[in-house]
Amino acid sequence: MNWKYEVLVCSAPDSHDESCDLWTPGDTFFDYGFRDAFKAAADQAHAIVRTTSPHNGKTRTAFHHIDGGGLCEWCGPKTGRRGPWMRTPSEERFMCAPCVTDAQNSMDALHKANGWPRSRSYWPVLEKADK
Repeated sequence: MNWKYEVLVCSAPDSHDESCDLWTPGDTFFDYGFRDAFKAAADQAHAIVRTTSPHNGKTRTAFHHIDGGGLCEWCGPKTGRRGPWMRTPSEERFMCAPCVTDAQNSMDALHKANGWPRSRSYWPVLEKADK
């Protein structure tokens, strides 16, 4: 049983508002090849990496890349700020630097109040590909 990571490249990255539904299949990677899949997607103007679980067959977006970052999903519609595809405690999403800082500070305060050790709760998904 292998984890499958499929790179999908936007067919028209300059002619839409990030609500892309025109994807061209790129390379496919397996298991620990996710690092190479993320890097391959990051080399494109707009691309995603979809992964399929070998256990239940469900597919989800593991990585999303847009040159210049995607519109922040917390404040972006109001501020226009952009940022990378981030891992959060609950899901992945585009987040700008100020929102990441605010969210991490809130998480740090929660951990301190409960006597838990501090942990990094928000980080760019692409960073995992470099480890």
